Amino acid sequence: MTVAFSEKMTVNVDKLNKDIRLFPQVHPITPEMHITYKGVSRLVMLDRYSFKDTEKLTLSVGDFVVLTVKEDPKFPARGLGFIVELDWENKKAHVLVEEEYRHVLEGEEAKTGIVVRSLDVIEKPLEIFYEQIAKRNATGLAAVEQTEEKRQEWFEKFYEQLVSLNFVPAGRVLYGAGSGTEVTYFNCYVMPFVKDSREGISEHRKQVMEIMSRGGGVGTNGSTLRPRNTLARGVNGKSSGSVSWLDDIAKLTHLVEQGGSRRGAQMIMLADWHPDIIEFIISKMQNPRILRYLLENTEDEGIQKAAKEKLKFTPLTEQERAMYQGIVNYKNIPGYGGFTEKIIQEAEEKLRTGGTYSVHNPDFLTGANISVCLTKEFMEAVEKDEEYELRFPDVETYSEEEMRIYNEKWHEVGDVREWEKMGYRVRVYRKIRARELWKLINICATYSAEPGIFFIDNANDMTNARAYGQKVVATNPCGEQPLAPYSVCNLAAINLANMVDKEKKVVDYEKLKRTVEVGVRMQDNVIDATPYFLEENKKQALGERRVGLGVMGLADLLIYCEKEYGSEEGNQLVDELFQTIATTAYRASIELAKEKGSFPFLVGETEEETMKLREAFIHTGYMKKMPDDIRQDILTYGIRNSHLLTVAPTGK
Repeated sequence: MTVAFSEKMTVNVDKLNKDIRLFPQVHPITPEMHITYKGVSRLVMLDRYSFKDTEKLTLSVGDFVVLTVKEDPKFPARGLGFIVELDWENKKAHVLVEEEYRHVLEGEEAKTGIVVRSLDVIEKPLEIFYEQIAKRNATGLAAVEQTEEKRQEWFEKFYEQLVSLNFVPAGRVLYGAGSGTEVTYFNCYVMPFVKDSREGISEHRKQVMEIMSRGGGVGTNGSTLRPRNTLARGVNGKSSGSVSWLDDIAKLTHLVEQGGSRRGAQMIMLADWHPDIIEFIISKMQNPRILRYLLENTEDEGIQKAAKEKLKFTPLTEQERAMYQGIVNYKNIPGYGGFTEKIIQEAEEKLRTGGTYSVHNPDFLTGANISVCLTKEFMEAVEKDEEYELRFPDVETYSEEEMRIYNEKWHEVGDVREWEKMGYRVRVYRKIRARELWKLINICATYSAEPGIFFIDNANDMTNARAYGQKVVATNPCGEQPLAPYSVCNLAAINLANMVDKEKKVVDYEKLKRTVEVGVRMQDNVIDATPYFLEENKKQALGERRVGLGVMGLADLLIYCEKEYGSEEGNQLVDELFQTIATTAYRASIELAKEKGSFPFLVGETEEETMKLREAFIHTGYMKKMPDDIRQDILTYGIRNSHLLTVAPTGK
């Protein structure tokens, strides 16, 4: 049996199935398997999610492989092909690259389609059909059930939802579940506030590196790091500031490889009250014109100073000046002497300014997304057009005892407002008109797509974590998961495109509910099946059993139902859809609690303590919006998962 993947070469399935016998995680190819995808989707499936013979135990001539087609330090291109010659002595292989991946090749390689590459950048996928991945995932996630009967029952239900693409776990689950490797199945991690010391930063950096090396994305809030030029008495010097230290953490993204063509992701946040906030907001601006605009159109000295520090000016040499003057001289000649009007205008601009503008440190913080944590006080100051204080604990004047308390407690508090309420001295570094800071955020977000904004007070008002005494610190890299310190979350999406009766042009709500119910259990099993490598993450994950059930294919659903996005009818349908998902998910979690127990953070040492925790849970900001029957059932039976829903970025 062969499967055609190229006009010239095909996969020998019989040979591949023999190779697969060495890997008990991998399910053999059977005749009914057919889902391979096309184009980028196929490459992503094979490169990122397929189980591979990483040690190349079975690699031989004729094998179908994933490889780095274009070797570029910044932008390598991956592709697919077949081994035509192996040189084990020099650890190289000749590979016939598939037609659709040859456009990046040059010279002789482009003519023949054959490239010579190191075995280090070549991998052999053993799962070439999506059904194999689905079976591995279903097997791995059903394995945590307590009896063989349950394991078989839930393997079948999990596989049915996976192979039909009704339910699509996030990439970490697709790649890791059932693989027997030590990669995490969790997409989202948030670290505690960074301890304000060299040791604290080093430890934080170490843990971020551990998480990213295993495939997780990490969120960090650096608001606990002392501002730039603040006295560091231990070394009798000045701090380089929070932003420079955060850049050091962000650089890990470029250093830590997560397999295949995938690199990790980070979110780095800073509070609006932090004295370094202006530098932070401007730090990723790559457009010198906008920096010049800020210099010329803001009255705030702090913004002007930060823009000036970021802006780089290179004076014209005499030769350059003469050259540009020569170009400008053609302005009044018909046809501009062959120069375009744009070139002449650019030459005039360079002569007017006397040089060329660019930016200092163009790679600064590029390893992370950045967001500003916005407080209620700041937004009120914006609305009222008031001044806003940038402040931080007054470490420069603290006594030895005060510094001891600061070193022990500040990173646990992480909020200058709470710190001040606790009776500790806070220094106001400067004041700024709130609207100037708000305007700066908007300008930079418009012209450099960053920073994002995170309404951290709102997140803490709404989170279910309030019930067990925890608060949100930051979000994961894509922003969909506001998490407490060391919290983690596994993601999955319901494929809404499959939840429509296309003949009747209506949502099949019964099918949707069945998918949600199976999906909640599948995600809950992820928490028990995934490997843990940081004890703090294990304690948090098993303690709150958080899952992130999301959606994909909403646009397709609306098209199939003939509803216009944003219309009154469309909005009503979306409301009903998400209400069904939310209530079904919470009811499914309650049913799981009856069978397996509530998440441990909702269980007290006595029945009375447990009831107090449940009472607190149903009175969190989010749970107050839930139907009464769900809230009452939680009081009676508990609930398996502390959080259940999210809207992560997905596509179809």
